[in-house]
Amino acid sequence: MRAINTHSMLVILSVLGLCCVATPAGARNIDLATVPPRESVQLTIYNSEDITLVRETRSLSLKAGINRIQYSWANTLIDPTSVEIRPLEKEDQIEVLDTTFPGDKPQHLIWNIESKIEGQVRFQVTYFTSGISWSADYVLTANPEETEMSFDGYVQVYNNSGENYENAEVRLVVGVINLVEKIRDLARRGIIAPPHGREEEKGLKRRVMLGAVEAAALRGERRPPEIIKEGLSEYFIYTIEGRQTVPHKWSKRLVSFTARKVKFDILYRVRPHQYGSRPVRFFMLVNDKEHELGTTPLPDGLVRTFRDNGRDGLSFLGQQKVSYIPIKEDIELNVGTDDEVVWERKAMGVERSDFAFDHTPPRVVGWDERSSVKEELRNYKGKPVRVELRHVIPGDVELEAEGAKLHDYHTVEFTYDVPARGQFAWHYEYTQHFGTKARQDRIWLK
Repeated sequence: MRAINTHSMLVILSVLGLCCVATPAGARNIDLATVPPRESVQLTIYNSEDITLVRETRSLSLKAGINRIQYSWANTLIDPTSVEIRPLEKEDQIEVLDTTFPGDKPQHLIWNIESKIEGQVRFQVTYFTSGISWSADYVLTANPEETEMSFDGYVQVYNNSGENYENAEVRLVVGVINLVEKIRDLARRGIIAPPHGREEEKGLKRRVMLGAVEAAALRGERRPPEIIKEGLSEYFIYTIEGRQTVPHKWSKRLVSFTARKVKFDILYRVRPHQYGSRPVRFFMLVNDKEHELGTTPLPDGLVRTFRDNGRDGLSFLGQQKVSYIPIKEDIELNVGTDDEVVWERKAMGVERSDFAFDHTPPRVVGWDERSSVKEELRNYKGKPVRVELRHVIPGDVELEAEGAKLHDYHTVEFTYDVPARGQFAWHYEYTQHFGTKARQDRIWLK
């Protein structure tokens, strides 16, 4: 039997029964009435498709001849097309002959294993199951001066698979995989496909795909608590340090990484079309080594941000969901408005000119509208702040402003530094072309 070259978090499935029946002449038999204890358990959770790859090792007592091993997965969500067993030692003397699915036992299979030796042999059982998932969350705590922060990552593992998992190595796969069919659907049918059926083919595709991913991951260096072992195309694999026990119907929160003295910047943003009239404060950092991060991409999750108030307490600044953050990607955390930074905008005047007329019948069909604007930032804080402003101005627009740049064809951007307990004001003008005077739908900087 071909082995799956993968790591996984082990799911314990109902009962592994080992029994003996009559064998051909000359063969010796073995009667196993109890389940040998697991020696190791690994779970690899592919969250995007509700799939977990399980790998467990057990030592089985074999005798020379044909050994029939019965495997059952009642009340669990195992994918029957994916179950495999192979010896981890003495492989030249042991052969898995076939796998039989008894018609009167819809959630059982029997492996026929031929052995040329007697004694204990370590075997590996692998399969896919569903019902195990995980989510990520992060806790950031800024120091009182808001110059650096601690950055802690966590994962919450949820077990609804029907089995308890004890002392399991937990691995998490970040990325999207495409499967031909969900395992949960297969398990709930309770129907086993014939050896050359369509479902077996689908199971083979899953094993080949995920086996390749895991095989590549195993080539990576393993140094807990570093989580990323190797980037695999769009996949990344995390390993949680140590061994974990997660019973059925339980969830468990685990530490995925910790970072200390993480540097960050503060940027205030004024975007009336997005945040309203008040400046919004952002903590800005990058998932890289310069910011004490960058050892792993960060999966989707909820970020909670706090500030040490300097009096043995924490101030809650806010929370937000973040999408997958690759290595070297920017991290922007919205921590809310700040009453100590004020922005005001005043329309100083509007003038219309250069009218265009249609003389049949006489009517205005185009004109220019010139607007004069004054903006001001006031900083009441005891340290300087940087403010980024964006304004959306629709239509055919010509804008005259020192320090302006285009964010996109309808949005102009300004960035200014305002001194501590100081203010900064600026003035600009823009002309909008209407009707037949409009040529292109965009802002032109003059």
